[in-house]
Amino acid sequence: MIVGIDLGTTHSLIGAYRDGQPVLFPNALGDLLTPSVVSVDGDDVLVGQAARDRLISHPSQSVAAFKRWMGTSRETRLGKRTFRPEDLSALVLRALIADAEAALGEKVTEAVISVPAYFSDAQRKATRAAGELAGIRVERLINEPTAAALAYGLHGRDGEGRFLVFDLGGGTFDVSILECFENVFEVHASAGDNFLGGEDFLDVLVGAFLADAHLHEAKLSGPEMAQLRRRLELLKRELGTGEAALQITLAGK
Repeated sequence: MIVGIDLGTTHSLIGAYRDGQPVLFPNALGDLLTPSVVSVDGDDVLVGQAARDRLISHPSQSVAAFKRWMGTSRETRLGKRTFRPEDLSALVLRALIADAEAALGEKVTEAVISVPAYFSDAQRKATRAAGELAGIRVERLINEPTAAALAYGLHGRDGEGRFLVFDLGGGTFDVSILECFENVFEVHASAGDNFLGGEDFLDVLVGAFLADAHLHEAKLSGPEMAQLRRRLELLKRELGTGEAALQITLAGK
């Protein structure tokens, strides 16, 4: 069985083409999006929402946004264990695959994984390595702008056309010029930033809050900073659909 995986910086999801249409598979909580977060609790490794919750309660044993480190030699120590970026990504992939297998009732052996268009060769190799560590064969890596164009059905339009695709995610941003002809996509140009996305917008909000409250990050504990980021993330989401949001305060400060 082959599946498609969006291995994102902040969230990931998995789906497959079934009965002539794409189907997304929910995780154990019933959500289609699984947070790309890993946490270590003793001998147990948690992935997804449970790990994300521990970003607040146990920030030193939890990690997120490790997609940005793919293709580097950076190591992360969680508890007594050390993880490379591809190790962490493999844990997320395993969780996604388990959700897909539970929904399909059959074993998943292959996957197509989307990556930023400007990912280097080292980053792409690390993504393939993560798939192998997760126990699947990565049949193909597809550029995220191309995946977005396919998802919106641009390949099904009559005639030829050129499209400018913006892909702004939680941690990465890229823009690509695609040309479609005879149901084939050709990427003419791509540019992007591996450190520009929702997480960076959140960093700006955190800095503005601390400055307005006359606080310094060094005065806040790890759990307090994690809690502040979580509250400001909810505010950011609220501002995404409305012109105002509830005031954010930090308890005891």
